Order: sequence, then structure tokens, then C-alpha cells
Amino acid sequence: MSEILLSQLAHVELFSPKPEETVAWMKEIFGLEETTREGQSVYLRGWAEWLHSSLIVTEAKESGIGRIGWRTYGAEDPETIAKRLQDSEEHVGWVDDWTGHGRTYQYRSAFGRHLHEVFWDVDLYEAPEDKKDHAVPNRPQKIPTNGGSAVRYLDHVTMPSANMGGDIEFYKKLGARHTAATEVEPGFSVFSTLTCNGIRSTHDIALVPDFSGMTGRGHHIAFRVDQRVDVERMAEIAVSHGTPIELGPGVHGIDEITYLYLREPGGFRMEVNSGGWVNSMPDWEPKTYQAAGGNPGQSIYRNVTMPESFYEAWPLPPKEAAEKEQAAVNDEALGDFFHQTPQGV
Repeated sequence: MSEILLSQLAHVELFSPKPEETVAWMKEIFGLEETTREGQSVYLRGWAEWLHSSLIVTEAKESGIGRIGWRTYGAEDPETIAKRLQDSEEHVGWVDDWTGHGRTYQYRSAFGRHLHEVFWDVDLYEAPEDKKDHAVPNRPQKIPTNGGSAVRYLDHVTMPSANMGGDIEFYKKLGARHTAATEVEPGFSVFSTLTCNGIRSTHDIALVPDFSGMTGRGHHIAFRVDQRVDVERMAEIAVSHGTPIELGPGVHGIDEITYLYLREPGGFRMEVNSGGWVNSMPDWEPKTYQAAGGNPGQSIYRNVTMPESFYEAWPLPPKEAAEKEQAAVNDEALGDFFHQTPQGV
């Protein structure tokens, strides 16, 4: 029997030691709009998102990610997921109500131990009259007049895991499709993508290895824009406003999306992307990219050297864990991955 339990990645919580600066950056650079504030959290959304919020910025001592929210495909699906996990170590429990959505079931991934939550009842964004788009009613509001490059909606979240294969199997139990992987050598995966259902073309979860011995860390959060030229415009906006570019613009071979990676003021990595292929095959077999020779999964042109900073994840590890992580990155196989010379150079 086929099964679809999740309909979309609804929100990600970003921990920031500089919440006001982070929120201001999200508004000025990404063009996100503030929905509400509650306690130590600010709720934001892209201009084309119907749900209450997709990014929750919460004050914390260190950067990182908190709750990862998923809307289910039907009203009974939170109960189905809860019954499937209730006797497992992944079970957390029920929350009666959250800002932006109703009754919620929470669980942790098997090895990364990231906190996920699923729900059906949601609060929809209601634009004030002057923001309503009467010409295109399928939009929750008018296109912002402050530039067409403002992000449209939440795309994916990338998380480190000490056991990527184990977490892939865990997510597959909840209906995810494993679509692609990158290996530095046969059997040694350093990147994998998954989608929550069979109708999404790109990915909403990505996994990278965690060598620190820590759990629950975040690598990056991605938002989407309409056109590839919007990614390039975002790069210009970032540089003009004093935000250094970590990587990109470029095109990933995996999913064929145009990418750009930046650091927000709290230090966390953010991505903006566009484009991508269409893959609706429910029986798709994941394809494996080999990093040797330029890593086409990372760059379809095979002419980009990935910065060593790109393996960083948050919270940053304490000294002993950091040394363990650095030793792993300096391993011959991973060293080649992070310091590889582009093909033809």
C-alpha cells in the first residue's frame, strides 16, 4: 500500500545569539515578513507562503536549529505517526497548541536527534486589505515592491547526523524518498537528499555527516526564489549590504538548483536557491555522485573548490569535540573532498 503522511516542510526554528540583528537581516536581505512576536521568538514568512510562518527566530546563547515543523497530508496523519513512534526512543509527545498551528506531535530523529513536529490544523496568513492581490488570488499577498528577489518560500533544512544511513531509514519509515547521495569513496557518504512525499521535485531534507559526537546540530536553512537571476541579484544585494558570500552562486548537480550560501548575523548558514529538476517517480532509486574529479553533485560545472568552512555546523562543538571533528575532516578521503582542485585545473 502506498502512503503519503507529510505534505510540506512548514517551518524551521533558528536559534540566534543576536536575534534582533538576525531578524533585521532576514527582512532586509531575504525580504521575509514578520507575522508576530511571542516570548523570545519572532515569526517570519516568505511573501508567497500561505502558512502563518516558516522561520522562527528564537534568542539563544548559541546558533543552531530547534523545532522542524511538518504539515501532514491529512487530519489523521499526526495520530498515525504518533502510533508508529510511541514505543520508540524517538517519541517525545503531544503539544496541545503552538503559535501558527494546532495540536502537534513531536519526535526526534533516530541518530541526529533533531526535534521534529507534525500537525494538521494551521493558521493561515491573512493579508491586510492593502496587501491583498486581487488580480492573482492564489497568492496570499502582492509581490513586495522592494524587489522581486525577495525569497518566496521555505525550501529545505540540512542537518548533520552521526549515522546518515540510519537516519535515512528512519525518515523513510515516515514516507520520505531518498533521492541522491555524494560519496568521497564507495560506501562513505557525505551528503544525502530526501523528500517528504512523491510530488515534490527537489528535497526538503538533506543530511551531512557529524564527526563531533554531538547531536541536534544544524548545517543550513534554505529559502527559494522564482528565477536563477534572482539568486544572482541576492548575491549582489548581500555584498552591497556587507554580507560576505561563503559559496556561490553556482549550480548543484544534485537537484540542479542554482545556489547561494551566506551567513546571517548570528553566524548561521543560510541558502537561497532556484530552479531544479522535476522528479515525481515514487519508485525512484537514489543516484550516487562521486566527489572525486570535481564533485558534480556539489557543482555541475566541476570547477568550484568548496571552502573548508562549509563543514561547520551549529552549535559549534566545544574544544574536544572540535578536535575530533577536525581530525575527521583532515582524514585523507575527506581532506580530498574539502580541498579538491576543480577538474581541469
